[in-house]
Amino acid sequence: MRDKQNGFGLVEIMVGLGVGMLAMVVVMQVFSQAEAQKRTSTGGADAQSTGAIALSMIERDTKMAGWGMANSMFSTCNTTYSYCDGDLSCGGTEGAINGFSLASAIITDGGNNPDSILVQYFANPTEGSFRYPSNTELRSNMPQPSSELNVGNTAGCREGDLVLVQQAGRCTLMQATQIQDQALKIQHNPGASGHYNPPANYQNANNWPAYTKPAQLSCFSAPPAGALFQRGYSVNNLHQLLRSDNSANPAIVNEVVAPEIFDMQLEYGVSLAGQPSVSSWQPATGSWAHPSAADFQRVKAVRVALVARSVQYEKPAPNQQCSTTTPAMVSSWSTWATFNTANYPSDWKCYRYKVFETIVPLRNVIWG
Repeated sequence: MRDKQNGFGLVEIMVGLGVGMLAMVVVMQVFSQAEAQKRTSTGGADAQSTGAIALSMIERDTKMAGWGMANSMFSTCNTTYSYCDGDLSCGGTEGAINGFSLASAIITDGGNNPDSILVQYFANPTEGSFRYPSNTELRSNMPQPSSELNVGNTAGCREGDLVLVQQAGRCTLMQATQIQDQALKIQHNPGASGHYNPPANYQNANNWPAYTKPAQLSCFSAPPAGALFQRGYSVNNLHQLLRSDNSANPAIVNEVVAPEIFDMQLEYGVSLAGQPSVSSWQPATGSWAHPSAADFQRVKAVRVALVARSVQYEKPAPNQQCSTTTPAMVSSWSTWATFNTANYPSDWKCYRYKVFETIVPLRNVIWG
């Protein structure tokens, strides 16, 4: 009599393999969906943190706009006279300094592209070695625009400082080449130490003013490149937030500070003349594309809308188009900003976006 050995037959093995494969398919489907949800959540968190960091940087620097600019002193500068001899320290181009303005914050409208913002300071508020501008006034008349400045006090003024003189709506930017503390005089001669000082024939040809007492003036330290400390933010075609800053030597130009920033819209918060509170919001278009000095003094705040994108591509169903984000969703992103998706990538609907908004009061302008 033969012993019988128990075991699995071929049919039983095939059934077991089929059940195992079916279970594996179910497990992989569940895992795939869970992984997709995790990537979506992670991508959303990345957009949240990237946008929050970008907005925080813009808000911090914009809030300090106008630091040390003594707005009450220079609020009437309707005509400003400036000059650069072509040296890189003053702009690199000979003649009047292009775009020189005493505005604390300047918005540039991007049209269908993102807007950009530039904030200015008399002193860099992020450096521990900054000097607050020193203010004084003339104690005698200037016979000529190139005449030395007889002032009431030279304390706080140093050789190489920029000097801004104002009177009756006119302002002139000079560079101190010699400080005579005992005689209370400031010289502003052209040459290697006075790149901002034009020769006398240039002053005469361009009707530079000679000031009379008691014209007000302010001495302040010059940044390595340019007349005022500046910090700017913009968004490039690669959807990166860029920062430019002339407080360093060499100047920082278009440094990438945040990726996946798709849009930035800005508006001026404008008050009525002589009032501290915002009465209207104005985009940098029309008459506000190039505001006058008087209009800039009415700007008390800036509002910002920032769009950050998740890096997670969400593939549509077969034979379907992406609908993760729709034009209807875009229209509800903001109560005031308009976002134009025409320049977004063709697959922009396959991603998720986070929108950030804030209002930044210009504290130094309000207090000044």
